[in-house]
Amino acid sequence: MTSNFDLMKLISDPKIEAILYSIQTVDKTVKEIAAELEDKPSRLYYPIQKLLATGLIQVSEEKQIGNLIEKYYTSRPFFNSNEEFMNIEGELARTHSAALLSHMFLTFNKGANLLKSDLENAEETHAMYTEATVSLSHDEWLKVTEEIKKLITNRTPTEETTDYTFSLLSYETNAKASKPEKA
Repeated sequence: MTSNFDLMKLISDPKIEAILYSIQTVDKTVKEIAAELEDKPSRLYYPIQKLLATGLIQVSEEKQIGNLIEKYYTSRPFFNSNEEFMNIEGELARTHSAALLSHMFLTFNKGANLLKSDLENAEETHAMYTEATVSLSHDEWLKVTEEIKKLITNRTPTEETTDYTFSLLSYETNAKASKPEKA
């Protein structure tokens, strides 16, 4: 079994993150992933084997091409079936909590660095920070989160678009994190 530390190291690797995103919506072979990442297929076999061992990716299909078997990989178990939202929860989140937290911190760090750059150079906006505290019931909180996701996904683009990442973290303001149990 992979330790949380090993998972954190794995997902903190930019190549690993690029592989996960490369096969988020379209299953690909190592050769196709390598072409997209502008890398050699031989340099991807080891990280792909590590991802397979942790369950963060899986083989979606195998095709016989002559004497070779070509494998297609997917990271859909790591991402929600909705292409625009990564949504790890339940048993998958508990099993890969270190990977989830590492990915979250990587995403927040990228956004924070872009915001810092925007504030220092003020020519163009690439990131923004918004925070609000509101009083809601638990059911309302869940509904508001779903409504925000729907608002993002159900829009009709009206012009040329650019990809934006929305990292939506909401939490109960006065809740205290539980301390890990001692073994």
